[in-house]
Amino acid sequence: MITRRGLLKGSAAATVAAGIAPMPWLVSPSNAMETIASQSPIGITDDLPNPMEIHSVDGRLKADFFMDASDYSLPSGPAKLRIFNASIPGPTIRMKPGDTLELAFENRMPPNKDAGEDVVTNVPNRFNTTNVHYHGFHVSPRGNSDNVYLQIEPGQSFNYVVKLPVDHPAGNYWYHPHRHGSVSAQVASGAAGMAIIGGTLDEVPEIAAALERVLVLQAPIPGIDGLLESEKPIWPLDAERDFLVNGQYRPKIYIREGEVQHWRLLNAGDAQFIPLRADGMEMHLIGLDGNPLPKAEETEGFLLAPGNRANLLIKAVKTGTYALRRPAFMQGKASLPEEHLADIIVIAADDPRVGKDVKFGKSIPTGDLPKNEILTNITDDEVTNRRKFVLGVKDVSGFFDDTEFTINGQGFDPRRDDVVAKLGAVEEWTLINTTPFPHPLHIHVNPFQVVSINGEPDERKPWMDTIAVPAAGTVTFRTRFVDFTGRYVMHCHILPHEDTGMMINVNIEV
Repeated sequence: MITRRGLLKGSAAATVAAGIAPMPWLVSPSNAMETIASQSPIGITDDLPNPMEIHSVDGRLKADFFMDASDYSLPSGPAKLRIFNASIPGPTIRMKPGDTLELAFENRMPPNKDAGEDVVTNVPNRFNTTNVHYHGFHVSPRGNSDNVYLQIEPGQSFNYVVKLPVDHPAGNYWYHPHRHGSVSAQVASGAAGMAIIGGTLDEVPEIAAALERVLVLQAPIPGIDGLLESEKPIWPLDAERDFLVNGQYRPKIYIREGEVQHWRLLNAGDAQFIPLRADGMEMHLIGLDGNPLPKAEETEGFLLAPGNRANLLIKAVKTGTYALRRPAFMQGKASLPEEHLADIIVIAADDPRVGKDVKFGKSIPTGDLPKNEILTNITDDEVTNRRKFVLGVKDVSGFFDDTEFTINGQGFDPRRDDVVAKLGAVEEWTLINTTPFPHPLHIHVNPFQVVSINGEPDERKPWMDTIAVPAAGTVTFRTRFVDFTGRYVMHCHILPHEDTGMMINVNIEV
């Protein structure tokens, strides 16, 4: 059996040309999008709003997006940032399995200052050339779908058509630029937004009863005088940053005494890990990278690597003001300070400022959580091949900071296929980190099931698409190459590491 859903979809995907030109929209109804304004979930004036949302209608989400140099006020002062739709974060995209996303994208950035210079692979360049990646989506990597090899130049437009399978796993995903050479500068500016595919956890009664918050964590860095034109400000992991939640600095998050809220969290930063703590709260982790865990896990805190998402049920115990924070910690050799992310304000259960129709969740699910049914356990007998990938770093004179990050001793080459596999193959990959830094490795198109970390089995066997490989440590996971042929990438989601070489090409053939 070559695919879970049959060869029809895979064959159709294979016919899409890899370099498709921009195309006009097909005739479509004008109501293929519903806009939900940015608003407080609980209805209190100074409560942190969820980002603006755009929802699919009748199976389609047709939207206009752009990137430009937008003025934004950061705690450090006025800044000019490369962001989507002049917003930090960008609008939340909310869809259902089987929907189609039709995104008319326009690059409104000014011409590149280095437009006349030769491009050297794995040296940051062309910071105003871009594209859009749909992180975690199980969709075609070809043509005008999730094609990260596209280069949309300043002044150009491109029409994305991204078709979700009818059994696409539900959960939290996100979108961000992914043009090699400029991705770190653009994500470091704040170009990112949440994407939510409904279902599974949303249907658990205790979760459905809870008020939902979308929390996008970012730490934008501007240039010294205008746009960021060099990676120097973002290269050091311990560079000073101001962390924002939904674009706000140290906002207030309201919750009622005894209430359970459902938080959808995204680390949309370019480089820094976020070990998350919520003082005075009960925290129950229920999902990672959009996929449910077997059961709700009570925890004092958990780690969000760059690119990771989490579903969290948070319960207020007692009235008062508490801190949502990232404690001080070591990321490799870098000592990172504590960050106060937000104030959590617990108010009385019957506070009159809260509207009567606002949800009030009260319970944490105690039984097994539902699974994304398509993501079944990968058994030993199912594995058709095993590979090892060594993560490294080397000195290369003339490169940025004289550094190139590598996988299996080589920096990224867009012309080279590092992995060639057949549609229907099931593989086990072991990632071996020889550097003193943790590396969050992300693979496109097909998620993976984590087997072990540093040789210790992960009994939860979680399905993820981004996993932190510990410094001088190992991770083993298994993945199925199903539904879609074509080329895509695996890379480090510390994006300065990706731009300087820690990425490979994966080519899935019929």
